Amino acid sequence: MRRLFAKLMLIALIALLMTALSGCGKKPDKAEPRASTLTAGGKISVGSAIEPETWNPLISELAAVQDVGRLVFAGLVLQNEKGEWIPDLAQEVPTQTNGGISADGLTWTYRLKRDLKWQDGQPITAQDIRFTYDFILKNRQLVPWRDGYEKLLSVNVVDSATVVLRFAEPYPHAIQLFPFVLPAHRGADLADVRQQNFNRLPVGAGPYVLKEWRQGDSLLFVANPLYHRGKPNLDEISYKIVPDRQIVLSQLKIGEVDLVNNIAFDQLEQLLSVTGVNTFLTRGVVWEHLDFNIDNPLFSDVRVRQAISFAIDRTALIEKTMKNAGFPAYTDIHPLSWAYGANLTFPARNLPHARELLAAAGWRAAADGILAKEGRRMSFLLTLPAGERFRQQVADALAGQLREIGVEMRLQPVERKQFFADVLPNRRFAAANFAWVNSTEPDNYDFWHSRRIPSPINRFSGKNYAGWKSVEVDVLLDSLRLGGQLESKRENYRRLQELLLMEVPVIPLYYRADVAAAKRSVEFFKPNPFSGNFWNVWEWGLR
Repeated sequence: MRRLFAKLMLIALIALLMTALSGCGKKPDKAEPRASTLTAGGKISVGSAIEPETWNPLISELAAVQDVGRLVFAGLVLQNEKGEWIPDLAQEVPTQTNGGISADGLTWTYRLKRDLKWQDGQPITAQDIRFTYDFILKNRQLVPWRDGYEKLLSVNVVDSATVVLRFAEPYPHAIQLFPFVLPAHRGADLADVRQQNFNRLPVGAGPYVLKEWRQGDSLLFVANPLYHRGKPNLDEISYKIVPDRQIVLSQLKIGEVDLVNNIAFDQLEQLLSVTGVNTFLTRGVVWEHLDFNIDNPLFSDVRVRQAISFAIDRTALIEKTMKNAGFPAYTDIHPLSWAYGANLTFPARNLPHARELLAAAGWRAAADGILAKEGRRMSFLLTLPAGERFRQQVADALAGQLREIGVEMRLQPVERKQFFADVLPNRRFAAANFAWVNSTEPDNYDFWHSRRIPSPINRFSGKNYAGWKSVEVDVLLDSLRLGGQLESKRENYRRLQELLLMEVPVIPLYYRADVAAAKRSVEFFKPNPFSGNFWNVWEWGLR
């Protein structure tokens, strides 16, 4: 009975937390009105099973480093919990309408807010943007997200409050550059990246100042009185290091920590039993998909691929296998993106239609129930990275669903390095299951253009592993790379998603849920898969 009650609570919670679709654009840069019930000041403790390896978020992909980065540093713009871009250090989000983006999409102009201060009281200027750019290029081997910076022809400081970015070609993720800005006046401290980890305390423009770092134990942050949105509500935030995710959850239960991010979905049932805590499930940016090798004779007929798509029950996979810690995926565009085709017809499970498609393609049931055609069984291997239990469990459940239409799918786990370095680029698979990280700013040229099918010609650098070839898709993708007006781009992306649903080179399966929990006394905590859960930490409070 208790398990059933927990499950019902979880289903209700998911319905409550499904975020409404929204487009991109400028939004007011004001925090929501702070409730009068909030206690002035106060301190909360955040539990983490991983210690940051550095305080510099530009040189690490580690979630803990990004957390610290969002506390200490600020960027030009950031995304809110709805995926909308809002100003941070910039006065406004650049658009073609406000003159921030040129008609050809190659020139981006940012104007900084007035009277910005670093945490040590020095003024923030456009020169800091230029310094950050130079830092990234100088340390390009350490910067995981350097692609866009290398596409810049120039970063020009016009005056103390204006910087102009000039690109060599339209870059879809231009708005995502400079999520963190470094202080030029502390250039000497930043000269040797190897010395940044523990022996210096950083100076940023974010809402909190890193006051103390006890290695292996905790980091202490205090409110920044010079923060451009005003001094944060909370006086202090303790980032507590507990090197075991099970113990982290136990400390939440007994009240040793107030908030935990990045909770594993297999801990959900345990989390729901914790009293006095709000559980948050949000659609993340990691989406799982099943890729066909279209050059494989078994999948060269689009009717076979369509039939398999109609045999899949995403809801059952998520509810029964993932314990509801996921959300269905139907296209390659994130549902909170301005480019998402919300008005498209998405495939629902339809076993009779799936069987009709297979019959029309010439497949007939054999004695063991598996379909056969011209002496060949409808049987294939699904190749996937080894060592990821949740993915294998989902794949097992998926195999059971396909067997209902006479399709036999067997799993072939492959060591992770071999999977990504050999199996995918050399297209040594019949079907493959893995994940990509999505964004609200789509750029799927590398995934779907016929020139991006990995081959000796492109030095196996493309990611069109399915081998999808479509003249219309190529034309649409070439057009999108030239930029253009938002509505025209939106329509092109809508058509691309429509073609993806029709021709089924891949089957999007689900988005993994980001799971977090906070005591009910913590107010204004708004999980955010795009900018991290600390994106609005300045307005957090206690009641």
